[in-house]
Parts: sequence; structure tokens; C-alpha cells
Amino acid sequence: MIEPSGGTSTRRGFTGWRWVAGGALYGLLLRILFGALPSSYGGPMSVAFLLGTPIAVGALTIYGDRAAKPTIGTMLFKPWMAIALMLIGCGVTLLEGSICLALLSPLFLVCSSLGGLVMGLALRLSGPKQSKLKAVALLPFLLLVGEGQTPLENNELELRRSVVVDAEPHAVWLQILAARSIRPQELPLSLVHLMGVPKPVEGINVQTPSGEMRFSKWERGVNFRAIVTNRIEDRTISWHYIFDDRSFPAGSMDEHVAIGGRYFALRDTTFNLMPLPGGRTQLEIVAHHRVTTNINFYAVPAATLLGYDFINTILTLYKSRSERAAPSATDANDREHSVGDAGAHQRMNGVSTLMGSRPMQD
Repeated sequence: MIEPSGGTSTRRGFTGWRWVAGGALYGLLLRILFGALPSSYGGPMSVAFLLGTPIAVGALTIYGDRAAKPTIGTMLFKPWMAIALMLIGCGVTLLEGSICLALLSPLFLVCSSLGGLVMGLALRLSGPKQSKLKAVALLPFLLLVGEGQTPLENNELELRRSVVVDAEPHAVWLQILAARSIRPQELPLSLVHLMGVPKPVEGINVQTPSGEMRFSKWERGVNFRAIVTNRIEDRTISWHYIFDDRSFPAGSMDEHVAIGGRYFALRDTTFNLMPLPGGRTQLEIVAHHRVTTNINFYAVPAATLLGYDFINTILTLYKSRSERAAPSATDANDREHSVGDAGAHQRMNGVSTLMGSRPMQD
């Protein structure tokens, strides 16, 4: 009996989707396995997992479509379905938090497309030996052996941004030293906070027996301090951050992206205030941070993008608070004219008194 071609096509389609689900499950199991490895091997932050896993998942997904002769579009984009299911699984099982998932998604999608494209081309060239291509599932383990306990690559970076504030330096200075009760609506829409990074709640400078300290609080109980290392009143102030085990309570930040952790650290921040004509101020923030991974080709640009995004958020906060707190130029001119008119009025009354006449009446 000859089976209708429609039935064959349906069965092929079902097999292809089964490989999508299988690829996602394979990736999820690798996340569990790599998470159980000693930290010296890099675990989920190793090249073996971050690059090898999505490449293998993408390749296996297209291998399941081998009978259908996948198109280039299928090779590139069908692996995204398996990666999406894998990442959702990591989130549901709490293997990863929202910050890590957001950071890794672009890398995983690109690598899965690469794996799918290579597998698709290999299927066209392999002929009857296609079954051997399933060995791509071993790629993460081969990379792990090759990677071994390679020291992480360390990069020290500087970020610098500025904004013009319609307020005098002293008004801006006061806002920097005491930023209390920061409300979420004061902060602009930002990528870092959309990803799940806690928002700042308070930042104040306090004189202690050890010198001036900066105390910062964020949402979810995040708190840390910094030592003020340089200060010129109304001009510049710098502080060096100190993080400890209590800075980030459990669940407040993903362990792989916790500030001051193994992979990322914020070193110091400097605020520079430069007076401009018209009672304005150029407020500049200079921040130094460290990125330490084996995929710094991706981690450094990602950290730079997020760092600038966060700095822009802080600049917006201080700009808006300073401008609200400082008197406007119109108000200042009105007060100056008012004081001048009052002085002239008093002088005229004084002259009238000396001349023996009655004071002028309003």
C-alpha cells in the first residue's frame, strides 16, 4: 500500500518539532550539568557552555529536519525556537534569573543560527553518512576539555558621560551628596532596569571616624558603601566602592552578574561639576569597572552598553532634581529687581527725610 505524500509530510513535520523540543531539553540538561561543575571550570560562564551549547542545540534542531532538506531561512531561524524553549526552561526552574537570560539571549540566538547553518550545509555534503553528524552533541564536552581551567581574561574599562544642568554647581552638588527617597517615576526608562537590575533608592554621604563614606541603597535590599577618595567642594568628588557578602541579598541579583563578584566589579565613580555661563553646570560622571570572563568579546560590549545606560539614568535623576531645587533664572532676575527697587525706595525715603519732607508712600 502506498502511503499518501501528505502523511509522510506530516510525519516529517512532527519529527522536526520533536527535535526542537529535544534540543531545548538537551540544552537545559547541559545547564544543570555545567552548574554542578567546580567553579574552576567556569561552569555556566565557560566557553564550553556559552558557545558550545547553543551551537549544538541549533545543529541538532536542523539535523531533525534532514529529510525535508531545510532552506537557509530554516537553518538560521528554526534553532531560535529550541533556544527560546531552553531559556524559558532555565527561567521556570530558577536556574537563571531575568538579567542573565536577557544578557545571554542575543549570544545564544546567534550561536544557534551558526550551528543550524553549519549543520544544514553538512547535511547537503555528507550523503549517506548523515547519522554521524549527531556527534555534534559532544561539542560542549570537547570544548570543556580543551578549555580546562584557563584563567579568565580581565578587562578594566572606563565610562564617561555628561549632561548640561540648568542649575548652579552648588545646587547640583547638594543633590549628589544627599539623594534620598528616590522614586521609580523619577528614573527614565532604561534597559538595565527592564532586565531586572534593582533601582536605586538612596545615596548619601556621611562623615564617619574613618572619613567620608558614601552609603547606597537599591531595591530588594541591595546596599553597599564607598570610601570618598577625593573631594573639592562644588567641583569634584570621587569614591571607591566596597562590596561584601551582605551587599546583595539572595535573589536580588543573578550571581553571575552581581556587582563586585567574580565576573563583574564596579571600581569607582567620579562626579565632575563644571560651571557654565548663565548659571548652568556641566555634570560629568566617570566610572571604572572590571569585566572578567572567557567571552570578553561579547561581555565587554554588553557591559559597556549597560554601563552607559545606567550612567544616563543617574545623570537624568540629578539633572531633574537639581533643576527642580534650584531657582530659575527668571526668579533670580525678579528677586534682583525687587531688591534693587526696595533699595532705591529706601534711598529716596532717606533723601526726603533729610530734606524735611514726608517719606514717599506706596
